Amino acid sequence: MPPKTRKQKVEKTEDGEENEEIEEAKPAAIPESDSSYERKFIIGKNVANSKIVKLRHPKEGFALFRISKSDFDEVLCIDDGNRSWFYGESVIENGQIHLFAPYNPIFVLLPYLYSTKEKFLEIDEILKDPETQELRENERIIEMLENVADIKDAIDTKVYRLNENKMLEWIRNRFEVLKEELKDEVHKSLIECEEAYDRYVFNFLSDYLSTNIAQLAKQHLNIKEAEKSENIDMSMKRKIIDENDEYIQPVVKKPKESIATKKLQAASKGTKSISSFFTKK
Repeated sequence: MPPKTRKQKVEKTEDGEENEEIEEAKPAAIPESDSSYERKFIIGKNVANSKIVKLRHPKEGFALFRISKSDFDEVLCIDDGNRSWFYGESVIENGQIHLFAPYNPIFVLLPYLYSTKEKFLEIDEILKDPETQELRENERIIEMLENVADIKDAIDTKVYRLNENKMLEWIRNRFEVLKEELKDEVHKSLIECEEAYDRYVFNFLSDYLSTNIAQLAKQHLNIKEAEKSENIDMSMKRKIIDENDEYIQPVVKKPKESIATKKLQAASKGTKSISSFFTKK
């Protein structure tokens, strides 16, 4: 819809003169949103025969995952609240970006295995939530269980039970890989303090672990708690020092005079200042 332009209104006075009145331009009305232009923008490689499923996240709540015979990805939503998209000649208000991030499915399986760790069970008895059907039917994911579980053949089926030693060693391997990857992302001073760097890396890893498994992993990896002194605000520390110590006025050294400055001072000896010319005699 084109914007409205100014209109000229011509009126004649009694003397026959013409007066022009200009009406102010009115902005065009904002068009209503058209749902047919709504789009979701996704970053990730194209995977054939994949499905988006809602699964329990090991840390908390639920999350969306893309699952296929060869890939398992977490669907992440990036939204800063101040973004829109241009699509053709239209503007899409929703500026979110969805990202397919590779995710190891063992992290999703561990809480189920941990809750049934006392005995051998079939996979249907371990993954009994309705939303885990896609996991049960994925052969590649089930085969990965041998990394963290004991497996036995029972007549015409297989039964599984969590092996804590296997699980903790598998987590250690993940920890070491992550530790190596993050070295290029952090300051050198953090890497030099091994205990602090281990805590930093473990904070990332714990986002993929349930609370009880994270506690076991923390003990196994010997992650130590930060000392209180590491958390002291340095500005407060400076304030305490200043209150307890006497303030010593720093000695200001007189800057060294140049040869040109010394010659100028010598030439000006015996001359009157300019203010003397304005004083009463």
